Parts: sequence; C-alpha cells; structure tokens
Amino acid sequence: MTVEIIRLISTLLPLIWLGYALISRIVRPHIACIISLLITGIASITVWRISADILLWSILDGVIFSLFPIIWTIFTALFTYRLVCETGAIEGIKRSLSGISNNRLIQAFIVAFCFGSLLEGIAGFGTSVIIPSAILLSLGFPPYQSAMISLISNTVPVVYAAVGVPVIALAKATDLPLKALSGTIGLQLFPVTLIIPFLIKREIKENVPFVLILGTGLVFALTQTLVGWFIGPELPAILAPFLTIVFLLIYLRVKGERPDIRREDLKAWSPYALIIILILITRFSANLSNIFSNYPFSISFSMGPLNKTTEIEFLYTPGSLILLSAIIGGIILKAKPSDYKKAFIGTFSQILPTFLVITSMVLISNIMNYAGMTKFLAIKLIDVFGYFYPFVSPFLGAIGTFLGGSDTTSNALFGALQTEAAKSIGVSPVWLASANATGATGGKLISIQNLTLAVSGINKKGEEGKLMRIVFPYFLFYLLIMGVIIFIGARVLG
Repeated sequence: MTVEIIRLISTLLPLIWLGYALISRIVRPHIACIISLLITGIASITVWRISADILLWSILDGVIFSLFPIIWTIFTALFTYRLVCETGAIEGIKRSLSGISNNRLIQAFIVAFCFGSLLEGIAGFGTSVIIPSAILLSLGFPPYQSAMISLISNTVPVVYAAVGVPVIALAKATDLPLKALSGTIGLQLFPVTLIIPFLIKREIKENVPFVLILGTGLVFALTQTLVGWFIGPELPAILAPFLTIVFLLIYLRVKGERPDIRREDLKAWSPYALIIILILITRFSANLSNIFSNYPFSISFSMGPLNKTTEIEFLYTPGSLILLSAIIGGIILKAKPSDYKKAFIGTFSQILPTFLVITSMVLISNIMNYAGMTKFLAIKLIDVFGYFYPFVSPFLGAIGTFLGGSDTTSNALFGALQTEAAKSIGVSPVWLASANATGATGGKLISIQNLTLAVSGINKKGEEGKLMRIVFPYFLFYLLIMGVIIFIGARVLG
C-alpha cells in the first residue's frame, strides 16, 4: 500500500466514522465526535508525523476558541430564551404573533419565516424549528405542513445563528476577514432568500397579492445582505425578520386590517430589543468598540509554535452583551431570582453536549489543518471535480450540517478545506469559504437534529423518516440553486 493511499485513508477515516456513527445512531452525537477526534489525533501522529508540541498547542487553541466566543455566545443566548420562558413572557410573544392576521400565509410568514428566523438569530440550536412548528399547529395548520414550513424557513438565517456564531467560527477556521465573509454570505443567499416565501406559498393555498410574497422575500434578503456587509454577522438574522414583520404590518394597515396585539405582550420582547440596541451601539460607536476590545476588557497571548496570537474579548463578544440584555430584560419582565436560577441550571445541562460536539469539530479542523491533512484532502477533491469544484462546494457544507447538526460545526470542519481548494483552483478564498456556510444552510433541511425537533413540535415523535421524504426535494432544489450561484460567481463573474 503506497504512502498516498495510507494518507488518504487516515484523512477520510475520522469523517467516515463520524458519518456512520451519526446516521446509524450507534452512539450519542457528542461521543461520536470525541471518537472522531481521537482517530484524527492518532492519524496526525502516526501517519502525518505532526510534532507533539504542535498537536498540543493546536488543541489548546481550539478549546479556547470554542469557549470564547462560540460556547459563551450560545450559552447566553439559550439562557436568555430560557429566562423568557421561565417568566412566562414567551406566551406574550406567541400571542403578539398570532394576533397579527387571520390569513394563513401571512401567519406562516410571521411565525415560521420571521419569528423562526429571529429565534435563530438570537438563540439558534433548535429553538427556531420546534417553537414555530408548535405555534403553527396550535393555529390550526396540519402537522406535517407546520413542520415542513418551519424547516424550509430555517435555512437562510442559520448562517447568522446565535448572533453570528457560524460566521465567527468560519473566520477562525479560515483566517479570513469576518466582515468580508459576512457580506459575501448575504450576497450568495440573496436569490434563495427571495424564493423561500414562494416555497411557503406553494404549500399554503391562500390568495394573496404577488407583491406581498415578493416584498416579504425582498425586505428580508436586502436587510440580511446589507446588515451582513456593513455591520457584521451579529445582526442579519435579527434585523431582517424584524423589518420583514414591520413590512407585513404596514401591508395589513394599508389593507385596513388592525392587528390584535396587547400592549403588555410587547413588553415580552424587551430582552431581545436590548440585544439589538447593545450590539448596534457597540458596533457603531468607535469609542466603545476601542474600549471594549482592548485591555483590561480583552487579553491576547501567543500560541507558541503555531506562530499566531489568540485574543479573548470579554466584553465586546456578543455573548457578554446578550447576558447583560438578559439581566436587564429580566428586571423589566419582573423575573424572580428563582427564574434566573432555573434558566441557568437548564441552560448549563443543555449546553454540555453542544460544547463537546463543537469543541471536537473545531479540534478536528485544527489538527487536520496543522498536520497538512486539510490541504491534502482539498487537492484530492479538486482532482475529482476539477473545473466544476465550485458547483460542488455548497454540497460539502450541507454534508457538514447533516453530520454535525449546525452551520457552526460544518464551518469548523470544512472551512479550511474550502479555502485550500480555492487557492488551488485560483478562486477567491472568501467566495468558496462563504459557499461552505451557505451550503450548510441547506443541510439544515435534512439534519437529523432538526428533523427530530420538528416532529417533536408537532407531536409526531419517531416520524423523522417520513418528514425527511417530504422535505428532501426542497433540499435538492435549494442546493442546486446554491451550486449554480457559487459556480457562476467563481467561474463567470470571477
């Protein structure tokens, strides 16, 4: 057996094991990821001859980044959501949404496309599927229609989930500029974002003007792209659905419909309104930005033989701003100390498997990158697909989401590989790295984790297979469009 074949097997083995373990469910996802990490570590030492100090420092670098900002942001986002639930404010949010219109299509736009996206942008990691599915079911939508609409809606915003965590993970994995990635992702997603409302309309036979469907997609797509380009990855999935709801409210007002929304229900939104305000202030105020991102609110240190510096920004990171919003918002909602305690304990128990999955994925990516495995695999993929690799690149991102359950894990796993492939074929690394993230959004449609949450929301546990068959054509359609967009951007517009 030649050295090259041994290297190929050692590089693919962690990924093959991960795919098999997650699809067959022979072990829990976080256990599968840890075993895959161990296989990667052993292969890097025995086959790729990585030095012990590089291996240890790459592990330390990955653990630090997983904690700050990824896990910290996810933890505070979920804590905020749990606090809103503990105070009962979530019922006020549901009432304010369901009272806007009796039109089924508008209800689907508001609950699944807008509120689901807002949940994705603020909390992510499952809340944006199970809650909209349950709300639509309570409004009288058929069970599988409720789940399918929620899954279709939970595509384009996931790249900006939990205040931009997937894009932050992608920037870390690729060493590419955060804002360049954020803006490019919004640009790539623009066409499919326009199409999503039409896909929802296809499932709901309700007569509404064409301009309403187009306007819903256009407002969302424009806001998401512009915010991603000029502000960054933290707010696109928050401001886009918010402004789309405003557009729908204006449309209803022009048509003479008056939404039935109680004033006290609007107060339930206060923690999320504070998140938007604090992030906007810190991103647009140069003085605050400099203060928050420098010592003593930020520390940096050398990562030894990795020839890089790691920085931890304690206050500037979205997680800290979300926590502050949760505390102040909790006061506005009259949260009791026991509410804070229950929210904290519940979040802590929920976050542990997520921490193990994401940290394992980041470490696998780090080790493969420093060992040379990533570059090797990129070259092999280019040998297979050649000129048409850009068309295939979103599918790789989707596979990452299917395996890991989130855009974040896909970006951590395959972001560096896409960058290496881009360099090898003379395409913009930012364009192909972004393609991984945008392709990963389509993978959410068939992610086992998402399907499980969706069937739980409609009280159809164990029916993931049936739901998979329903949404799979949409998955293929979505990825084919993304493939064409990425190919044209790389080869035609170049």
